[in-house]
Amino acid sequence: MAKIGVVLVSHSELIATGLRDLVNEMNDGSVPVVAAGGADGGRIGTSAIKIQEAIESIEDCDHILIYADLGSSILSAETALDLVDEDLAEKCTMVDCPIVEGALAGVIMAAGSGDVETAIQASEEARGALKLQ
Repeated sequence: MAKIGVVLVSHSELIATGLRDLVNEMNDGSVPVVAAGGADGGRIGTSAIKIQEAIESIEDCDHILIYADLGSSILSAETALDLVDEDLAEKCTMVDCPIVEGALAGVIMAAGSGDVETAIQASEEARGALKLQ
């Protein structure tokens, strides 16, 4: 089974670490989940260097899924991908989905199936999840 890792990028360190804790409740431990939230000094914002370090911390994974919250977090993640080794960047996929629902679905599917395409599909399908009927 391919090892899939996850990087959670948010403008808030608390949101990123809280989401990591939430998704790990549904994780059997087979999917490393790393939080990369906030700017330097605990400020609100994003840091390409933090994201780069998060990616590099799970570089032994076969695939790395990156979930980001808002506009500039995507730009910072793209910059981080430019900073990492080319072979490592090729293992990374930025997933287009709502960060909470998508990351939760992705980690569940990654842990259960070990298939990166199934995890990405489940994450992207979270865009259509209705909360109220």
